[in-house]
Amino acid sequence: MRSQSSALVSVVLLALVAILSSSSAMAQSAHYYHRGTFMMGGGVNSPVGEANPYLNSSGTFFFGGGRNVSQRLGIQVEYTHNWLAIAPEVIDHALADGDSITGTHASLWSVSLNGVFRFGPENDFVPWVTGGAGYYKRNLQFTQTALVYYPPIWDPWWGWVDGGWGPGEAIVGEHAGDGWGYNVGFGVDLAIEGGASLFIEARYHQAFLPGVDLQIVPVSAGIRW
Repeated sequence: MRSQSSALVSVVLLALVAILSSSSAMAQSAHYYHRGTFMMGGGVNSPVGEANPYLNSSGTFFFGGGRNVSQRLGIQVEYTHNWLAIAPEVIDHALADGDSITGTHASLWSVSLNGVFRFGPENDFVPWVTGGAGYYKRNLQFTQTALVYYPPIWDPWWGWVDGGWGPGEAIVGEHAGDGWGYNVGFGVDLAIEGGASLFIEARYHQAFLPGVDLQIVPVSAGIRW
């Protein structure tokens, strides 16, 4: 009887160890897929399509957050800011029209709702695809050097500092347009310590804007939690 009881206790202990080991392994395999998720990154972008003759490559920054519906599927809201480098020949054309252009500032930003689908989420190296749609806005400014009035300011150390006229930038041309657009892309996650992962991705953005639509391909890297 004692031997049977000892055997039963041993079986129960082995079953508990097996359950705990299974739960621990499951937690470790999904350690960076939290219910809530946040990501941030940056890289370079390349204009393509209709915008290619007017723009050169520049920088990209983005961040977002959302929820992992499962280990495979996540849904997140993303903000992306693409700096746009205007091609020198476009500036030369503006100069030929009589404006003395000394600076240009252009950007495309968006807020979109995206889905992420992962392949083999139990691995440390996880490929995935993403896609979504949202609001896009393009901004464009031409500036020139001019005398600009700077108002007085309060400085905690010096007190009131007088303003006055000085060299600065004056906007001589400005154009903005907005509309809806979409993006699709793919990337890979690499698990790191602390329940996070590093990722690298490539996207295609299509923005339907007044005048000329804008297509851009950012390649970026970042961190996901």
